Amino acid sequence: MSGRLRVNLAALADNYATFQSVSAPNGVAAVVKADAYGLGLEAVCKHLHQLGCRTFFVATADEGSDLRALLEDVEIYVFEGCRAETAIGLATAGLRPVINHPQQLEAWQPHANLPIAVHVDTGMKRLGFPLDIDSGLFRGFEVALLMTHLACADTPEHDLNTLQIERFRLVRAQFPGIPVSIGNSAGVLMGQDFQGDIGRPGIGLYGGNPFSDRPNPMKMVATLEEQILQLRTVSAGDSVGYGATYRCDSDRVMAVLGLGYADGVPRLLSNRGYVSVDNGSNKSRCPIRGRISMDLMLIDVTGNDVSEGDWVELIGENVSLAEVARWADTVPYEILTGLGQRIPRVYC
Repeated sequence: MSGRLRVNLAALADNYATFQSVSAPNGVAAVVKADAYGLGLEAVCKHLHQLGCRTFFVATADEGSDLRALLEDVEIYVFEGCRAETAIGLATAGLRPVINHPQQLEAWQPHANLPIAVHVDTGMKRLGFPLDIDSGLFRGFEVALLMTHLACADTPEHDLNTLQIERFRLVRAQFPGIPVSIGNSAGVLMGQDFQGDIGRPGIGLYGGNPFSDRPNPMKMVATLEEQILQLRTVSAGDSVGYGATYRCDSDRVMAVLGLGYADGVPRLLSNRGYVSVDNGSNKSRCPIRGRISMDLMLIDVTGNDVSEGDWVELIGENVSLAEVARWADTVPYEILTGLGQRIPRVYC
């Protein structure tokens, strides 16, 4: 296997600057859960730290501990909150649990002098306190942040966005003087009403489109590439791959790539996705043929000037993350976070 995931740290910096330029006075945090969306926690967070980022959000206590080992002078919020078995570890590492319900608050009671965030559900119907939250529950606790999460920010005109803001406005009146956080990537770009005091961009930092209905304003950060392992001439009438799901209607030249679903390349791209090859002086799109297997896949390079060892782009400037997600009937988040650890990360 000779694939690589090139991570453009300059593009990451540009995306961070874009969010900073439109953010509320307190700026933006960075959501770095799931190994910084699959791009590598250490390299991504250290680079964002160099750019001035001092607040990070992760999903789990273990992710928070990993980040704390890398950066000592940052605030780290943990979305899952705390449980009885994780509270001591969170407190020892100086992590800030996002408290989602009374049982979590009770588990944090021995550490009530340490900062927490309070999450209120205004419409997502996942984690969070209900709208009739009683601020008196938090008397004696160090509430550092009040937050909610927008369910439909990727579609800015959706009615639920405004409704959630109206609901949250009533809640925050019970917590005077406490900073608030509302916006994800799309929310930050929608304006201050949807940001709060500090925004929480995630997918947009890594080049994914925060919106489902408009062009991508972010720069591409991740490029997934693989070298051609072998070129095969396949005769008309012959099939390729498991299950013989593709049969050639003429003599074709197939290139074998050493990536498969064990590396996070969705099997649903079989017979429907495309890659990009360097065809001499120009780029050319070539279709994926046959079923993607665990470690290998085939592309039809007929008519292209390619050789064994040439690099092929599966995700990047020529084959967008959004396109790959659409072909695979999923979202860019799943594509990025699913890229396997067998693929080396190359930072540039």
